[in-house]
Amino acid sequence: MTDVVTATAGVYGTAPTCYLSCAARLPDFRLAHLDEELYAKRSLVRLRCMRGGMSYIEPLDLLPVLFACTGEPPDKTVKRTAKWTGLTEAELLVFADRVEAAMAGQPPLTVRQIRELLGADLPGEGSALQMTVALLGRTGRIVRSEVRGSWRSDNYAYALWADWVGAPLEPIEPAVARAELARRYLRAFGPATANDLKWWTGWTKRDTVAALASLADEIVTVSLDGTEAWVVADELERLTATDPDDGRCVRLLPVWDAYFMGYATSPAGRLRQIAEADYPRVYDKAGNGTSTVIVDGMAAGVWEIDHDAGTLTVAPFGAALTDRWSDLEAQVERLARAIGTELRPVRAPEPGPLSDGPRNTFLAPISLRRSTPP
Repeated sequence: MTDVVTATAGVYGTAPTCYLSCAARLPDFRLAHLDEELYAKRSLVRLRCMRGGMSYIEPLDLLPVLFACTGEPPDKTVKRTAKWTGLTEAELLVFADRVEAAMAGQPPLTVRQIRELLGADLPGEGSALQMTVALLGRTGRIVRSEVRGSWRSDNYAYALWADWVGAPLEPIEPAVARAELARRYLRAFGPATANDLKWWTGWTKRDTVAALASLADEIVTVSLDGTEAWVVADELERLTATDPDDGRCVRLLPVWDAYFMGYATSPAGRLRQIAEADYPRVYDKAGNGTSTVIVDGMAAGVWEIDHDAGTLTVAPFGAALTDRWSDLEAQVERLARAIGTELRPVRAPEPGPLSDGPRNTFLAPISLRRSTPP
């Protein structure tokens, strides 16, 4: 399980993507496998990191790196949070200390439970507690520990960092941290351009260039359709020696899966896994990747689950998926076992662009498009 997370440089932490991303990569995956790593072994942790706030699941050893070089500086976070809570920075810091003190010795608590624990006398505007909890998480004082509800829930409970992780964060120089994160990114996504790394991390161009330069002989440049790209040197031989037939497979990748979200938000960054004509069927205008079927590494359709009906509906892009329908049926059976339910595949007509539907059509790329009036 941790190998999957490391190999993808982290999976998106939101539910149900985190489970579905693991199910696509591990043949015998079950929901309890990820829960065990998150909640029992605590070898993996959810946190907001890349691009200033995207939720990822990452291995424990990478957390000091992520806190040192992703997201905004703590003083900027304090300033921004104070503005939106209606508190002064000093008042916000006092309130943060109060929240942390109230959580001491407690089991994991949701924001609602923290509110009940603190009582009615809360400073700031209505969202002040929620934003203060977020501030404590982004500064390594508390952690998203558990989820209340089903495997599709994002109702988090929080614990003190030291209570859950067992040790305080070790400080790392940001430049050293950026080098390590760049190394892991290239091992997961290389060949990739400097722009890809910049987008994925949320760094400045200067920091991105410096991080790549610091890796020196560990990485080498290659041409990616005429554009300079980087790959870890000891990966290059393996990549060039790989038989294309080794990657032949059909997989069901969920919304925001790392495979489609690892590169810069533009057709130039993402056309390596998608035919140009299919780009608007996989990504919306904001760059959100929808739930996508891949055939031999290339986008070949979109899909969604209706849990009440017990169906997994697939809208193929063309013949590539139609010709491999039996492989798709096997993947539907595999996914059904992983999430503990019964699913039957249903074929839908070839889809148009995500822009045919309302906002957030990428979350349900078939049913939301169907509901849009002509």
